[in-house]
Amino acid sequence: MFGRKREVDLLNTAEMDDFFDRLDRINESGLLGMRAAWKAIDRAEHEDAWTAVRAAGARDGLNGEIDRVRKKAIDWASRGSDIAPEVRIGQVQNWQLIKMDAGEAIVDAALAVALGSRLDERHRATLIGPWLGAVEGAPPPATD
Repeated sequence: MFGRKREVDLLNTAEMDDFFDRLDRINESGLLGMRAAWKAIDRAEHEDAWTAVRAAGARDGLNGEIDRVRKKAIDWASRGSDIAPEVRIGQVQNWQLIKMDAGEAIVDAALAVALGSRLDERHRATLIGPWLGAVEGAPPPATD
């Protein structure tokens, strides 16, 4: 066992549980705001943040874990949590389109949460900023 690296599971953390719990409770206006804030990020700044994600993955041997986090976030946007907190019957299809449209912002936020301090503050802020704006003022998740 000496010399073996301990396996890292970026999805199995309290922070990720909290993130997906809050994502399950986000409303339509939160997702629309998140998408708008994501689109407002300078493209070069966003690409720089993604370079930092890839660098952290290579440096810490987390490329597979980063892919798992991306997949879970994309899965949520494409099919998870089919009922929004404030969606009426007949509007579910619209809710699904809104989730998918916010998918890129959701992936960025999930990676910022998962990688945490492995990213420098500037790059982490770029990725998580739209998420923080969407949940600003939202009640904290219930604790057991």
